[in-house]
Amino acid sequence: MPTWPPDRAEPPPRRPPLTVVHDAGDDKAFMDWALAAHAPQAGRITVHPAPTTGAPPALAHDLLRALGKHLPLAGSEEGVCWTRDARTAWRTAAAWVRALRIGHVLLTRAHLITVRHLERLFALQHLTGIRLTLVCHGPLTSEAAAAVDSLGPQTVHSLAAARRTTPATPAAVTAGRYPWWDKAPFPPPDDEPCFLLPYAPRPHTTGELCAAQRRVGRSVLPLDAPGRLADALDAEADPHLAALARRIHTRIAHPVHAAALVVQVLTGHPVDSLRQLRATAFAPPARDTVSAGTTVPVPAWAADLVEAARCFRDLDGRAGSLHFFRLTAWDRIAVDDAAQACGLVTSQPLADHTAPGTGRARLSPPTAVRS
Repeated sequence: MPTWPPDRAEPPPRRPPLTVVHDAGDDKAFMDWALAAHAPQAGRITVHPAPTTGAPPALAHDLLRALGKHLPLAGSEEGVCWTRDARTAWRTAAAWVRALRIGHVLLTRAHLITVRHLERLFALQHLTGIRLTLVCHGPLTSEAAAAVDSLGPQTVHSLAAARRTTPATPAAVTAGRYPWWDKAPFPPPDDEPCFLLPYAPRPHTTGELCAAQRRVGRSVLPLDAPGRLADALDAEADPHLAALARRIHTRIAHPVHAAALVVQVLTGHPVDSLRQLRATAFAPPARDTVSAGTTVPVPAWAADLVEAARCFRDLDGRAGSLHFFRLTAWDRIAVDDAAQACGLVTSQPLADHTAPGTGRARLSPPTAVRS
């Protein structure tokens, strides 16, 4: 990802619009307006940061939540370690902003944001071209004000003017898009049914379903065979697939982990085999993908997930890479954790990633958290 400010040796690009809304009296009506402006279906989100935003990746986490992506609540160290790395967290947010075609981000409580976080936000704007609106419910610090003023923002000092800059009624939803903004329950309910992940070119038998249900202690529902799932371009036509699609979109914040799980569902191949997929295996969204010599359509519900993984790869400087996925040992464990968060179970128990008798992960932390 770029740093801020950008390289001064490069010709300065046309700056995306920056608006600063000053709510000097901390009027609740300003907050109500900003929160009501949230319309992800039209490419506009409102980020309402948590009161404690001092950690380097904190604002990136707030962006992910505004996009409907939840960080893992629990799981192995391998599954959650990326969330603590600011570079990975911001690259994750940038990948989703691009893939989900977000064009406008409003940030409330902007007067409380540190200069470092503002710089990362400006870097995100420079990278993605989003329109950015900062809603300040109090004075900015002198350092933050200098950083904002250097960009020549449009300034707004009244609620009426704020409403003119950002109308409450957004543009219409693009026809044919999967409604990724429709959320699954989070945290997952304790009595939520699981789905049996297909690893064969046929539906699971009743005996396999019963065995999986005894193993997990919850009801287990079948998914169709991989080829038929890939042909199901409209997830809503299959209630099981519709529920699973919403879970993946909501509960997996890391785009590569989400796309890896999608490819498992569509192809029936285990995660270890995904490292062999070529970059050319994935055409642009809603076209075809190739896996293990077989052409598999990318359904509409999966297109944004695959595109986000592609954006994440490209932001890592690997746009010319021959391989679509670069799954480390940590990533493969994280994909297993993601499957469990979405209620996906396999015919056999997932591999045990802990050292015998310790309950601790076998892997040592990498020197730098990279995906």
